[in-house]
Parts: sequence; structure tokens; C-alpha cells
Amino acid sequence: MTNKHFVAVVALLGLSLSTGAFAAEHETRLEREQRLDAAQRMAPLATTMTPLSTYTPAVKRPAALPALYVTLGVMQAMDLYSTSAALKAGAKEANPTAAPFAGHPGSMLGLKAATMASTIFFAERMWKTNKVGAIVMMEAINGATAAVSMHNMQNAKNASRSR
Repeated sequence: MTNKHFVAVVALLGLSLSTGAFAAEHETRLEREQRLDAAQRMAPLATTMTPLSTYTPAVKRPAALPALYVTLGVMQAMDLYSTSAALKAGAKEANPTAAPFAGHPGSMLGLKAATMASTIFFAERMWKTNKVGAIVMMEAINGATAAVSMHNMQNAKNASRSR
């Protein structure tokens, strides 16, 4: 699209959107008096009416958090796969917390699920008071998990070469 076409489209769009405002500008005297009269009659009602509900909307969760939760699940699955691949290639589990679960795929899956659930639980609690902190925490955990997974894959490759 050339500059001339762009200017023409913007001008056409601007003119088409401004016709409603132009039409509203030519209100008759009778229409204006009726509108003002109706507003004056409603003014006392607005001050005496009580609200029907005391509902206050909940604070909205940052849009990035659900995406980070999905990413956490993917990272945990990648870590589970890379750990299994490294163990099959002959590497040893270096994490002393995960080492007892390393030989059993079901227990490793349970550990990863518990880790993921607890991370999401604490991120959900955190965003209510510190939205930015919750997002930064999730990004840091996802990045660290990705780095561990990449390290595991490198260990799997190195262990399979040395066999």
C-alpha cells in the first residue's frame, strides 16, 4: 500500500466516522429543550436512589499468568522427558530432592505434578498483592526449568557418546 492509498483510506475512514457527530450537532431547539427538561426531572431521583447492589468486581488476573501456567506445564513435561532420557543414557540425577524418585517414572510424574501445582498455587496467591512479582516469578521458574531441561538433554547426549 502506497502512502497515497494510506492517506486516502484514513481520510475516507475519518469522514465516514464523523458524519454521526455532524448529524448530532444539528439538534433542533425543541429536541434540545426536551432533552434538558428530561435531565432536570431525573436529577432529584439520582440523589435519592440507593444502589440495588453492593457488588464490587473482583480484581482481574493478569492475562500473562494463564499462558505462563501452560508454559510451566510444558517445561515440566520437557524436564520429565529430558531427565528420563539422561537416566536411560547412563547419567545420574544431580538434584538430591528428585534423586529418590528418579528410577520410577510414575513417582517422577507425581513429583512434577506436585511441583507444578504448588508453583501455580503460590503464583495465584502472589498476584493478588503483587501482579508484576507473580509474573516475574513464573518467568524465572519457567526459564530455570527450561535451562535444566536443556542441561539434561546435553547430559543425555554426552552419556550416550561415552558408552
